[in-house]
Amino acid sequence: MTVGGHGIRRACGLALALSLVVAPSAHAQNDGEQPPDDRGSTGSAGSGSAGSAGESGQPQGPSGGGTTGDSDSSDATSGSSKPPRSGYGGRATGPSPLPLLPDDPAYPVPAPPKSTTLPDEVDAETPYQRNAVCDPVDKPGLEAFANLIGEHYNRPAYSTSRACIDQKSDHYDGRAIDWTLDAGNPADRRIGDAVVTWLTDNDGEMARRFGIQSIIWNAHSWRPGGGGWQGYVGQSAHTDHVHFSFTWDGAMMRTSWWTGVAVEEIDHGPCSVVAGQYAAVPVAPNREPCPATVVSAPQTDYASVRPEESGRGVGLVQPLLEVPQTGTLDHSTREALMRWQTQAGIPQTGVLDQLTYAAAQGRELPEIPQAALAVPREDHMRTAYSRHHRAVLAAGSSGPAVEVLQRGLGIEPDGQFGPQTEQALKDFTADHPLLTENTETTALLWHVLELRDHPTLAYRHLTLRTGDSGAPVAMVQELVGAEPDGEFGSQTEQAVRQAQSEAGLEPTGVVNGPTWAALDPGREKVAAIQDLRGGRIAPSSVRD
Repeated sequence: MTVGGHGIRRACGLALALSLVVAPSAHAQNDGEQPPDDRGSTGSAGSGSAGSAGESGQPQGPSGGGTTGDSDSSDATSGSSKPPRSGYGGRATGPSPLPLLPDDPAYPVPAPPKSTTLPDEVDAETPYQRNAVCDPVDKPGLEAFANLIGEHYNRPAYSTSRACIDQKSDHYDGRAIDWTLDAGNPADRRIGDAVVTWLTDNDGEMARRFGIQSIIWNAHSWRPGGGGWQGYVGQSAHTDHVHFSFTWDGAMMRTSWWTGVAVEEIDHGPCSVVAGQYAAVPVAPNREPCPATVVSAPQTDYASVRPEESGRGVGLVQPLLEVPQTGTLDHSTREALMRWQTQAGIPQTGVLDQLTYAAAQGRELPEIPQAALAVPREDHMRTAYSRHHRAVLAAGSSGPAVEVLQRGLGIEPDGQFGPQTEQALKDFTADHPLLTENTETTALLWHVLELRDHPTLAYRHLTLRTGDSGAPVAMVQELVGAEPDGEFGSQTEQAVRQAQSEAGLEPTGVVNGPTWAALDPGREKVAAIQDLRGGRIAPSSVRD
């Protein structure tokens, strides 16, 4: 098995692992549509359904079906008894080539970004993953992509997640971007045409390398394996922005553009199993297809409440959760709710839904299929950052998450987010090529810090043995002191056995998750290797 492709065999394994944290400089600004920073984001499964309960307490119907689309707006009112629409806000109308403007020297367009670490293999094609989760926090992959293209083409404005309403949209689970471009402007039009053409050419190769599952631009839509460009009608013609929707792997930066290794086993996303309710917010990849099984939740007299909404049910659960009684399903209440839902053995939707109310009231619950619950994170995938991926920290924050952030920023960890922490965060985000200057934490920031400090994390799902080759093999060889030629031979196997014995693991010579974790060099060793090599260990994965 070749892991990572022949074209990068001789590249530094550690450099490839860290390439996602050193990319071209990017500075993006919000276009005003992004919801408050304390909301979270998560995606959806192919069999997903979503809905909320009305004032009667009845679930407002699963949102099945749906078409290629981006729900930019809705006349639905949050908390109303009106059932949600059954799909997205737009649909494809049939094959229709995207009209492209001819090249014009008066409106030059830069060549597309280039990666130095792409493997020969292309990421596996993923079936369209519909919105099934209400969790509008930007995932790191979409923020990184937006910053990348925004800087490269000098068009930095974009919007991302939005508050959930009674309609489907990948914006509501943090997996969609609207990149601000004006199809009526000749320069913007050519940039938009060039970017979507780059992504969709060669059967959508580059789209798959980013994990992009749909594009809508200038009254046209596209999906991998969908027969090319289609006409598009909906609430927005998408002539003032390009809509990009991501798979779960793409949203979480697991695809080959960022890791140098093509996705072979896809993340199927969260499964909608409880009728009329949102699916569980994911914790780890789901490698199993979602079942067709659907169970019904007991009905209560409480209406469902989504993030940042208010309702009678909030007053029921906030005392139970021992959080401030604000009357709103705010960030702290929601995070506590998800922990409680997990402990109660029900889907951690982060929504006050009928199943949650029934559990809080001590009522008898139906048997919950395992597929309805979030896949737990495996031990070898845990780091000091794992518990804080969703934490939104800013001036005035305190606690263990702040200590982890301070250690990551290289300052004294006192657990208090004061002026020193704020300045350190501002400096780090301003200097880092994939981040934009910020004084609050984001999912991408946590991802960048975690991968910097634990460079094997991106590869811990891989199993390597004699006969394998590629960039991950080269990384293993560096870590065990073997010649980093990217070929897993007998000498590498013996070095792995020795390293496993020293770590107290069974000396199998096969690199699995626990072995990857044991081999992780940590930040200090990464810095030492950088010094030995006399320069930057992680060259940019993108070259203009």
